[in-house]
Amino acid sequence: MNMMSNTDVEAFVESRFGQKKAKTLGHIGQGGENNKKGADFEGAYAVHTVCHIGATKTPAECANYRISCQEAAFVDDLCVREVTTGHKVNYQAKNSDGSAANWDAEMQNRFDIQAIIDADHHKAASWEQVLVVSSEAKAAANDARIPDEMRSFCRSEYFPYEYSSTALVMEHAPLREALSTLCGSPRLARMDAAFRLVLGQWHADNRNGRTVLDVLTKAKESSHPDIFGGFHPPEAAQMVAANDDPNTPPRWLTELLDRFQMGPVAVECTAFKVSYNGMEVKVAVNAAAPEPSKLSELRSPGEVLMLLMTVEAGMLADRQPTGGDQQ
Repeated sequence: MNMMSNTDVEAFVESRFGQKKAKTLGHIGQGGENNKKGADFEGAYAVHTVCHIGATKTPAECANYRISCQEAAFVDDLCVREVTTGHKVNYQAKNSDGSAANWDAEMQNRFDIQAIIDADHHKAASWEQVLVVSSEAKAAANDARIPDEMRSFCRSEYFPYEYSSTALVMEHAPLREALSTLCGSPRLARMDAAFRLVLGQWHADNRNGRTVLDVLTKAKESSHPDIFGGFHPPEAAQMVAANDDPNTPPRWLTELLDRFQMGPVAVECTAFKVSYNGMEVKVAVNAAAPEPSKLSELRSPGEVLMLLMTVEAGMLADRQPTGGDQQ
């Protein structure tokens, strides 16, 4: 099979199907390219956020930072909650230096509404809305347009877009410094590899949100050899020591299992074991309670098991298949 360039394919389509179809192909390709650039930008910024928190907080403190994406929100690309303080930050990412990245009347209205939602619905203690753009000049221009009465909770931030992670790490000093801290090394190859591991962990499982500790711990576990020499997650025993009663399942878990008649919880050392239809999920005793909205969305025991595997705070034990199929 021949690997042809896009130009070759476009020329073939024009010769076989005509100029109109070739133009349609170009529009399809442009739309796909724009979508990819947007998704890549959001993913890279999520990694930057995870790494910045991981580099500036202790590993134990990272369990208090929960990061999610694409929530029901007017500012929806990324959300970071600091659960101990109730502070909530929402990010809208625009990989553009054009009008799409402008702070305009529509953007202002969205940010204003989101602040009301954060205060009155989420009951956040404090909140912030951030417009992230890939143009430094655009970020400065946006900041100048934000009304005085919104400056206490709205801002625009610059984050570069690069076609490769290596170029991004080299270009953006704050990201590079965070990765250097996590790796315990300024070596570019090591920092680039760490970026890719964190990105993979984030993309692999972000539907229900995760703690920064979980993302970085899983990235470290998947690194062979371990390149995260500056990041040392707390041992399970240390986390249990801080738990008031590690032998009693949390109320949210027992109520959830009762709701779907999934049976009792078994206590096993540093985890609570949930068994259903031949499948087992072990939930670490320090796992944070999922958001009530996430619990209310569940419709089946299978969805419960999936949620328990993803909404961990710090450490969630690996799934233990014992036969049978999940329902």
